[in-house]
Amino acid sequence: MAGLYGRQRSAKLAEVCDRYRTKADVRPLLAEKLRPINEGRTRPESTLPVPEFVENCYLPFVRENYKPSTSIGYDKVWKKYLAPRLRKTTLRDFRTVDAAGLLAEVYRQSGLGRTTLKHIKAFLSGVFTFAKNQGVLDGVNPVTDAMIPKKAAAPEETHAATLEEVLAIMDVLESQREQRACTAVALMFFAGLRPGEARGVCWEDYDGKRLFVRRSRWRVWTTPPKTESSVKPVPVIEPLRTILAELREADGNPDAGPILRGRSGSPLHLDNLAERFVKPALLRCALCKQRESRHVGTDHDFQADQTLPKWHGWYALRRGVATAIADLSDSMAAKGLLRHSSITTTERHYIKDVPESTLEAMKLLETLCNECAIERQAKPN
Repeated sequence: MAGLYGRQRSAKLAEVCDRYRTKADVRPLLAEKLRPINEGRTRPESTLPVPEFVENCYLPFVRENYKPSTSIGYDKVWKKYLAPRLRKTTLRDFRTVDAAGLLAEVYRQSGLGRTTLKHIKAFLSGVFTFAKNQGVLDGVNPVTDAMIPKKAAAPEETHAATLEEVLAIMDVLESQREQRACTAVALMFFAGLRPGEARGVCWEDYDGKRLFVRRSRWRVWTTPPKTESSVKPVPVIEPLRTILAELREADGNPDAGPILRGRSGSPLHLDNLAERFVKPALLRCALCKQRESRHVGTDHDFQADQTLPKWHGWYALRRGVATAIADLSDSMAAKGLLRHSSITTTERHYIKDVPESTLEAMKLLETLCNECAIERQAKPN
C-alpha cells in the first residue's frame, strides 16, 4: 500500500489563457487544491483515480469482510459495468454529476432495468463510504444524490405462490417420484426458508417439531444466515413433517447431514434441481393432460389454463407462505415465520423462539392444508 500511495501524481490546474500565463498565476489554485491535505482533512490517497482505489483498496476489503455471494456479485458489477467506463477522475474530484453521467451511460449502452442500476449505484456509493471511513475523504458522499435514469424499466411484479398452486406442484412431483424436489418445495413453502437456508438445513437441526435455521449454503460456501434475526427455529406442521419423514426413511434414516442432499452427500443445487426435475415434471403433466383432452375430444386452451401448476421460482414459495400467513393472521406472524428483522430492539435481540402469533397462524395453515387435501381427494379424476 505504501508503494501505491507513494507514486507521484500530476493534475492540470488550469488551461493556459490570459489569466493563467505563468507559474505564479496558478499558485493560488495549487494552494487551494493542496489545502485539505496540508490541513490534515484528507489523506494523500484521495488523489488516487477511482478505478485504482476500487481495485487495490475497496474490493480487497469486500472480499475479506463480506459473504462470498456479495463479494462475487460486487466483482461482476465492477468488471462488467463500471471498470470499462470509469475515467481517471480522482476520488476527491469525483462529483455527483460524474456518478449520474456514469449511470446514464450504463443505461444507454446496456438498457438495464431500475433494479440493476440501483445495485450499481449502491456499489459505487459503497466505494466512497469506505473511503470516508478510512479517512481518505471527508464530506458528503458524491453518489448519494445521483439520479437513476427515469426511463429505466421498473422491476416486474413478483409472484406469490398460492396454497392451491403449491399442493398441485407437490402432487405432480410425488406422482413422478421426484421426492427430493417435492421436499425442497415443501421446505421453502411450509417453513418459509430461503433457498440457501434450505440447502444448509441438516437433520440434526430438526427435532420433529421445529427446524433450527443455523446456516446458509451458497454454491460451495457455508455461511451464517442472511441476518442475525434469521437464526431462529421455525415450526414444522403436519404436511412438512410427513414429507420429511418419508425422505428420511428413503435415505436410510440419517441422523446428520444435509436434508436436501445429492448422491455424493453434498447439498443439492436448487437451480439445477428446478431445471432438471421440477420444470420437466410440470411440463410432462401439462402434456399428459393435453393428450387426455384430445383423446376425449374436448377443445381446451392449455396455454391459458390456470388450473395447470406453473413454476415461478423458489422465492415465489417464500412469498406465498408469507401472504397466506398474513391473510390468516397478521403481518407480524408472517414476519416471525420468515425471520425478518423486527422493528423493535426487543424482538430483534431477545426473542429466541417462534412468536406465539406465528405458531397459531401455522396451526391455521395446517388445518387449511388438511381441508384442501380432503377436497382434492374427493374430486373425481
